[in-house]
Amino acid sequence: MNFLNRTGEENQNTKESFRTGEVLMDSGSIHRTLLAYALPVLLMQLLQQLYNIADCAVIGRLCGGFGLAAVGVAGLILAVHINFFIGFSVGVTSAVSRLFGARDFGKLRAMIATSVWLAAGAGLFLTILGERLGQNYLAWLACPAEAMDDALLYLRICLLGLIPQLVYNVANGVFRALGNTKTPLLWLAAAAVLNIALDLLFVGVWDFGFAGAAWATLTAQWALGIGMIWRLTRLDERFRFSFDAPLLSSRELFSLLRLGIPSGMQAAFMSLSSLLIQISIDSFGPAAMAGMVVYAKIEGFMYYPAFAYGMALTGFIGQNLGAGRLDRVEEAMAVSRRTAIRATLIISGALMLAAEPLVGFFTEDAATLTNGLAAIYWNFPFYFLYSLNQVYIGGLKGLGETGIPMLSALAAYALFRVIWCETLLPYWHDMAVIYTAYDVSFLVSLLILVPAYRHILRRVAHPAAHDTAIAA
Repeated sequence: MNFLNRTGEENQNTKESFRTGEVLMDSGSIHRTLLAYALPVLLMQLLQQLYNIADCAVIGRLCGGFGLAAVGVAGLILAVHINFFIGFSVGVTSAVSRLFGARDFGKLRAMIATSVWLAAGAGLFLTILGERLGQNYLAWLACPAEAMDDALLYLRICLLGLIPQLVYNVANGVFRALGNTKTPLLWLAAAAVLNIALDLLFVGVWDFGFAGAAWATLTAQWALGIGMIWRLTRLDERFRFSFDAPLLSSRELFSLLRLGIPSGMQAAFMSLSSLLIQISIDSFGPAAMAGMVVYAKIEGFMYYPAFAYGMALTGFIGQNLGAGRLDRVEEAMAVSRRTAIRATLIISGALMLAAEPLVGFFTEDAATLTNGLAAIYWNFPFYFLYSLNQVYIGGLKGLGETGIPMLSALAAYALFRVIWCETLLPYWHDMAVIYTAYDVSFLVSLLILVPAYRHILRRVAHPAAHDTAIAA
């Protein structure tokens, strides 16, 4: 399949496109291109949030506070597995976008096929592991006895959806790298509608409780995963996925893992920090646990857009780096910093003004309501710092550096937050200690990421000078 007529020489605002939806982004308006590229990714993250919101809203109203606590604890365990591959997919985006920007289509096809098979194999392994150790996970998190049976049932059913979830996230990373963010959005929207409809049917009409909510989500996840595989087989014939496509050589596979594993570990460290802090939250009782679950669902309307924008930035920068357009890399970062700060302050302000009805949507329990509101009022004013984190993480990954974001997540989220809570809670046993751990950790992460990004950019822009400095 040939390129559509390229008119970049005639009009610098025209982007090279493919008949199957892929777009090269090394020309045209940076601001418009980046926003057009990022917007579908933002919508995808918000739709993914609807998966969890649908479950929590139905369960919170029909099954009470212990129901929310059960779903919340089980969800934390699932998040460690899923978030690793969400992070891994960003590494895939970095690798694929550079090959696509350089028009190396043969290696690109092998990269796509290898990534899909890795996701499917890892999903199978983690499903088996989780089914065997699920009860141990919940016991380690000190899941309340009242919520244990429900949490274990919900967890075991949802684990069966790991394979399609991991495949979807890797496929999503591939599409982002190819400049096609609309296709994953449309498939995710269909799956979200299916999930909500099945939630209402299984729980609201047939009264299947936790099992119904879990089976509804599982069905939608498999439909989404299969749909994304089918769509990958419909890419441009030079790099589309097929079950007999060649795989990467061992050396090339190592390069992919070098990008993907640190990126996955960064996301896993964030989930791990939530797991570790959950142990501290458990000491405040089920109402505090349920309040943090509700807070997390509302926080998603800022967390997911910020995370998605960073992922979009990775693909944009990767393509332009592959095409040798460092000028567009620097301008994209400047645009992204301004966008992150302004958008987050506006959204956080709106969510704080609407906090009471939003929390009340999930629960009518007074203690849960109080805890959810407290978390919002403590954390949301400082959330723009997290959005800036995602800009610099996206920039670093687009430049091919995934190790520093991983170390930043380990230091700021997995270590700092836990040390903060373990140090202060014996002297000030208040949930405010946990809330402030999140706020301060955002600043700690920025102190690591900003100078690291500047250093990596100088190294990429002037490789000869960097090599000379190392030799000296």
